[in-house]
Order: sequence, then structure tokens, then C-alpha cells
Amino acid sequence: MYPRFLQFGAFVISTYGVLAVVAALCGIALWTGIARRTGMNAEKMQNAGLLAVVCVVAGARLAVVVANWRGFLEAPLLVLGAGTLASGSAAPFGVLLAVVAVIAYLILARVPLVPALSAAAPAVMLALAILDVGDFAAGSHYGAPTALRWGVTYSSRFAARTTGVPLGVAVHPVQIYAAIGHFALAAALVMMLRHQFQPAEVLGTALFTDGLLRFLLAPLSGAYADAPVLFHVVTSAQALAMLMVIMGGACWLGHGKQAAVHHA
Repeated sequence: MYPRFLQFGAFVISTYGVLAVVAALCGIALWTGIARRTGMNAEKMQNAGLLAVVCVVAGARLAVVVANWRGFLEAPLLVLGAGTLASGSAAPFGVLLAVVAVIAYLILARVPLVPALSAAAPAVMLALAILDVGDFAAGSHYGAPTALRWGVTYSSRFAARTTGVPLGVAVHPVQIYAAIGHFALAAALVMMLRHQFQPAEVLGTALFTDGLLRFLLAPLSGAYADAPVLFHVVTSAQALAMLMVIMGGACWLGHGKQAAVHHA
């Protein structure tokens, strides 16, 4: 749609890059705001948020360097300047690194882990929703071909060159589907926190619902047909989504058992 936010000659500021910055700022602001309202240390939450952003970016760049090490040796600036956050396995590696680093930081900072992560849940969903819009603008993570009236057709050669999105073909706006789901989930989680749901319930709802959303949207992805299938049943993306659903359910079950023991 609009992959270039600004362009000065050969210098391009991508729309995805701009929205990634907006997502990070909004996510950190919401996390620290929730921390203040719930009596947690807002400064430590802000530090954890900044650490997450650094790890996502650094981890994604590192993944691309490792996957393209020959090209990196020949043209390091070209490889480092690539749009890694929206491509391949780079982003998941950065996210994994961020999760590990944030959990380690919270433990070392002696911050109660589950309450801190439950406060982060709506912030993460808000950031994901904004990044989904960035994906839509860039053409990354595009949908499968569709004959539906609301299918979108990309025409930018820049988008095709950077993300591989097909031109002149109507595809599902799967990124917008995901954005709507993540915005709605972020709002629901904020409401749960305001109504004083237990942290494990909030965290469980975030994991379960986001996992279910990802599982349902996977068949509408443009990469679904060629994605490797695990055990001839589900793709790796769907397997990860199922794991999130199981973890979310475990949070709810664990909270239920604790509540039963407490009342007993």
C-alpha cells in the first residue's frame, strides 16, 4: 500500500520503520502507565520495555547476519540495512531474545514476574496491532489470494522488491484482520486489569486469545501453502499458536487451583 513514508532521493524512510517506533513508544507508555496504576515500579517497567526493544532489533539483525553471513562479509551495511523486522525468521528470533532478556531482568530486579508480565500483556498487544498496520503498509506477511470484495491489490514495485508481495493480485488483508484482533485484545486486557482480574487470568487470556487468533489467521497467509507441515497436521506457525493456547490455559488452570487451595 504505502511502503515508503518519506523519500529523499535514494534515501527512504519506510512506513514500517516509522510505525515500529510508534509501536515501541506506545507499548512502553502503556506498560509504565499500568504499572503506576497498579502500584508497581514504573521505572523498572520502562527499563524492561526499552530492553525488549533493543533485543528485538539486535536479535533480528543478528539472525539476518547469521543467515546471510557471506553477503555480510561482502557488503555489511547492505545486510544490516535490510528490513529485517518484517522478514523470515529474523523477527521471531528477536522476540525470543527479548522475552528471555526481559524475564531475566525482572527476576534480577526483584519484580514480581506474573504481575509484571500481565501488565505488559495489553502493551504488547497494542504494539503488535500497530506493527500489523505497518506490515499492511509494507506488504509484508501478505495474505493468500482472494475473490472477496475487500481483497487488496498491491501495486508498489518497492514493496514487491522488499517483501515479495505479488503485484496485481487481490489478497486477503490478513494484516488488518490481525490488527483488529490485537487492538480488541489490548482493550479487553486493559478492562480486565481495571476490574482487578488476577494477573494470571490476564496473562492467560492474552496468550490463549493471541494464540487462537494466530492459528485461525494462518490459513489466510500467503505463505501458508508453501509452509513446512509438522507431522502432516499443522504448520510451524500453527504449532506455535497452539503452544500459546496451551500456555494460556495453563495460566488459568494454575490460578484456579491456587484459588481453590486458598479458599480451602
